Amino acid sequence: MMAFMDLKESKKLKEVLLLSAASFALSRLIIGNVLFTIPLLVLEQRFSSRKEALAPVGLLALAIYVTEFFKARGALASAEGRVLLLISLYIPTVLLIASAVWIAYADRPLFKRYISASLFGIVASLVMVAWFSRPSPVLNRIDEVFLQTFTNLFGPDSSSAMSDVALQRLYRSAVMSTGAMLAPMCMVLVGFTAFLAISWNRRFDETFTLAVSRWKIPEYLLWPFLGSWTVVLVLLMAKAGYLALALALQIALSLGVLYAVQGVAIIVHLLLKRNVVVKISKLVTFLFLLAFVVPGLNVLVIFALPLLGVTENWFTYRSYE
Repeated sequence: MMAFMDLKESKKLKEVLLLSAASFALSRLIIGNVLFTIPLLVLEQRFSSRKEALAPVGLLALAIYVTEFFKARGALASAEGRVLLLISLYIPTVLLIASAVWIAYADRPLFKRYISASLFGIVASLVMVAWFSRPSPVLNRIDEVFLQTFTNLFGPDSSSAMSDVALQRLYRSAVMSTGAMLAPMCMVLVGFTAFLAISWNRRFDETFTLAVSRWKIPEYLLWPFLGSWTVVLVLLMAKAGYLALALALQIALSLGVLYAVQGVAIIVHLLLKRNVVVKISKLVTFLFLLAFVVPGLNVLVIFALPLLGVTENWFTYRSYE
């Protein structure tokens, strides 16, 4: 009996190490940097306790932080180097904490589990935007480095003064847009990785697509959603400063992400109602790529899905027989 238990524990240890190694390898890739927690979430159900399932998250976090600190060891003596290290660790930290919370709260309803997992990313995003909006010599020097990198990447070989001005405006617009969308971006990443893990674990469950088609956001969120967008409109009309508008937009767009989830559920319901075969993981991945990769069409996804979701409060899109 003791030998069997030792064999079982040894097997679990190997699974933890292999899982952590696979996720770490994925985190080293450019696209994998936002998807590396999926193996952790896919295999969490194989562990008999939350503590065991959290072990790979801790090992992976340790490996990522040690690697990043080692790579940046020569620059840590300067304030700029420490800030750049913080920026590079931001998304991995958000996803690691989200994964830990997601695993720890496995017994909670799906909506509360998702909100809990996203909470750190939302708060951290608000803090980051507030901090980076305060001018300081260190941040100004980092901004100049980023601007020069942006100019080298997208500027013409022989640029005029006018083209330099246009590039600077484009750079400023990109930075300001990112700041205003940081929290909802984190929510989308957390939701996308968690959804892919769920869909993989339930790939043989014929009721999963039907369950997705019935996802619904609590009705009490309607007033915060409408109120947040009213605040954004008032700030725009009052020509408020960037920080106030960026923080308000982050909150409004974060609530919009929740209604976008409901919008996806409505689309799935309408497809099923018309007897269209739905591969739910492919549909969500397609919408994710549209939102993040395809310019122009991403606006359709960013605004159309939340609009579809929120208008269900007044229009009946789904009826269950």
